[in-house]
Amino acid sequence: MERSAIRQIDFALPSPHLESANWVDSFERIVPAPTLSASDAVDAMFGPRPPLWVRLLNDTRNLIVGGLGLKKGQISVDEGQAGAFPVVFRSPDTVVMGFDDWHLDFRVVIRTRRVPAGTAVSVSTLVRRRHWFGYLYLFLITPFHKRIVRRLLSNLA
Repeated sequence: MERSAIRQIDFALPSPHLESANWVDSFERIVPAPTLSASDAVDAMFGPRPPLWVRLLNDTRNLIVGGLGLKKGQISVDEGQAGAFPVVFRSPDTVVMGFDDWHLDFRVVIRTRRVPAGTAVSVSTLVRRRHWFGYLYLFLITPFHKRIVRRLLSNLA
């Protein structure tokens, strides 16, 4: 595989990060850095400030879901949060972000592992859709979600 290629990979359920997940996708990119930690990968992917189009998508989402009683995402990057998601677990090779909401629960799992060409960085999204609205919501946001995940991985230049 070419080092800079982003590819979709398998992720087995159930996961200890969200045991009740009923939807998952996972993408991976190999970067030449041999000792990249998950925290360093998160910092590189999210950077000091997400791109304007990601911030605009988040603002649009917040406007739409605010009236529905869903949690709004506020974008920042620090020890307790990456992007719009609170960090719920951190180890040298794994960072897990996410929260539970009325319509769905989700976790974003960033993992790093050493490979001969450097470090494989994966971004896996685990979702537990709670009811019909969670299914509809995920269906509507999936195209945007996939673009954002690929963009985040492309930031690992």
